[in-house]
Amino acid sequence: MINCVKSEEMSSRMCYAEVEDWYECKSRKKHRAFQNFVKTEMGKMEIYSLPTYDHNTDTFKDGPLPKNVDAYFTKSKELAKYYSEPVAAHH
Repeated sequence: MINCVKSEEMSSRMCYAEVEDWYECKSRKKHRAFQNFVKTEMGKMEIYSLPTYDHNTDTFKDGPLPKNVDAYFTKSKELAKYYSEPVAAHH
């Protein structure tokens, strides 16, 4: 960002992306907003964990599970939602 500002005559316009990156690096506002959005959507769909990518093995590993995850798996079958099963058509 500093190099861009020093080298551009109209740095306020020409270095906009670099300045935005710098502010995001300092504040992490966009990152936090995205994390809050993902957390809300996961809660709506009852997703308890997302896999994490392992660069060393080039595979995905199970992500961390919340402490109360056992409550979901102890629900009766009628109350538990299974998103991989086909939904029966209603006539």
